[in-house]
Amino acid sequence: MCAQWEVESRDDDPQQIELQVIQDVLDTVEARLREKEERGWRLTVPRSRVYAIVLLAVIVSARDAHRIPATLDHAAILDSILDGAEATTDDGAAQPIEDVISNHITPVN
Repeated sequence: MCAQWEVESRDDDPQQIELQVIQDVLDTVEARLREKEERGWRLTVPRSRVYAIVLLAVIVSARDAHRIPATLDHAAILDSILDGAEATTDDGAAQPIEDVISNHITPVN
């Protein structure tokens, strides 16, 4: 888990923390998608599908933490999503956003 979320989770409203996690994840996904598009790639699925897949990975990771409450800030996958760390998640994904994008992208000709 990100140290940033540990500190904030003691001081902030849990609902606000969850909203911030979601916003940070979506912002990170959007930035990576734009980078790919600027390099001549395009998605083969709706953008919302990529967001949904990544958010589901965060939810599953939070549940797998077996912490009460099972909030999103406890998701182990957040380090690799938000910090770009190379930590491998339980499902074997080293870079969850890149993995999702690479499965749903094609070069523009």
